[in-house]
Amino acid sequence: MKLELKIKILDIYANYPIVILHPRSSLSLGAQNLDRLEVFNETINTVFVLDTSTSYVTEQEMGIFKDTAKDLNLNDGDKVIVKLQNPPLATKYIMDKIKNKTLEKEEIDEIVKAIDKNSLSEVELSAFVTGVYINGLNLEETNFLCNSLVDIGDRIDFGENIILDKHSIGGINGRVSMILTPIIASLGYKIPKTASRSITSAAGTADAMEVLAPVSFDVDEIKEIINKTGGVVAWEGKFDLCPVDNKLIDIEHALGINPEGIMIASILSKKKSIGSTHLVIDIPVGRDVKIKNKEDGERLAKKFITISESLGIKSKVILTDGDKPCGDFFGPALEAKNVLEVLEGKYQDSVLEKACLLSGELLELVGKAKNGEGYLLAKEIVTSGKALEKFQEIIKAQGGTILRSEDVPKAKFIQKIYSSQAGDVNNFDVSKITHLAKLLGAPKDIEAGVVLFCQVGDSVQVNDAILEFHANTEEKISRAIEYLKDNNPVIFDKMVLEEFE
Repeated sequence: MKLELKIKILDIYANYPIVILHPRSSLSLGAQNLDRLEVFNETINTVFVLDTSTSYVTEQEMGIFKDTAKDLNLNDGDKVIVKLQNPPLATKYIMDKIKNKTLEKEEIDEIVKAIDKNSLSEVELSAFVTGVYINGLNLEETNFLCNSLVDIGDRIDFGENIILDKHSIGGINGRVSMILTPIIASLGYKIPKTASRSITSAAGTADAMEVLAPVSFDVDEIKEIINKTGGVVAWEGKFDLCPVDNKLIDIEHALGINPEGIMIASILSKKKSIGSTHLVIDIPVGRDVKIKNKEDGERLAKKFITISESLGIKSKVILTDGDKPCGDFFGPALEAKNVLEVLEGKYQDSVLEKACLLSGELLELVGKAKNGEGYLLAKEIVTSGKALEKFQEIIKAQGGTILRSEDVPKAKFIQKIYSSQAGDVNNFDVSKITHLAKLLGAPKDIEAGVVLFCQVGDSVQVNDAILEFHANTEEKISRAIEYLKDNNPVIFDKMVLEEFE
């Protein structure tokens, strides 16, 4: 059964391929909510998920959301043919994964193609992600998924045989990539550093870089910046190298899970699509990050290396300490200012050390430095001012104007927080610091965040400053102070280990 219907554009943005039919039209097709409909005419042929309503459309109309209509170049009154589509073969393979069966290459290819064509509902996509979360993917399945994601998307060719890259799976503070990128680029290598916005942290690399310069570019613009400067720090959401991967990420965020096999395939497929040939992967290990212990980190590292090799990417994985903050700053502008201060030689901290460590590993991996000497070369590039000069060049090429740390915008209200107890600082609860930064407005308020005034091992006295809050309203300062009463993120050594009576 087919119906010819007229397009009615609804002033709604959904970012998902849904169409609205009148219930009687749906009945005529033998369809019900969440079924798939094939919609086509002379110019389009695509699949939508069905919803029904008597409020938005008549029996002669098909409602389509504004963003989807724009993407498909559809207008009010355009005629389309609509028919019910049978469930795709991919749904069977999703059920197989839920039953803990191993999937073959053709089966994973079928799932990826179905996701790309919007042939799977959100429920079915969620089932796939959940099935992988519960039962996992073996190395062969992960490799199949990675290659499928690459094949279905676009690739960037920079016309070079060597492209360097770095990735962190962490969720910890400190914008290491913004220091590493100019170090590598200043040595004549191309490094297209794509970055995400904050998901759970106080700032993502894209959020911090956007304080200094625009980060949203299409593929041609990225190529132009890379050819001009050697490096770029760009938001990965603007260009769609792996569109299926982005759909899987949306489901993962909604469910609050990050299946290991999908995570590995997601990271490496994007690196392959952007042409990376040499890659350093940072895996922070700690109680408040994704990887909780060294054993899980080592197991994950071996998988990354194996899959990388199959893709022709020479990789090295570094396990780093995820229990301690990476630097003293939490929030987009604060972290961006920290990057400039480090490159200006005004500030030396764990962000600089980690950036030089990872840069050095990358330089050794590509053969620019001998084993054990990469860190020193990276440090020399920073202390000589070459990294700052290159970073300012990248900022300008990306259309930015903030080139000095003193020009980074500041919050309207700044308040120091003083310790109510004395003792030696044993550690920090990074998750609580991040929550404080969010209560203060980060990352949406780019100037908001938290500054640490003490380090592990410091001896703190009563009324010593331990934190500093930055916010654009006094109410947010008050809210953070209220949270702090029962959630001190500074952990002191215990004075009393045990009591006896």
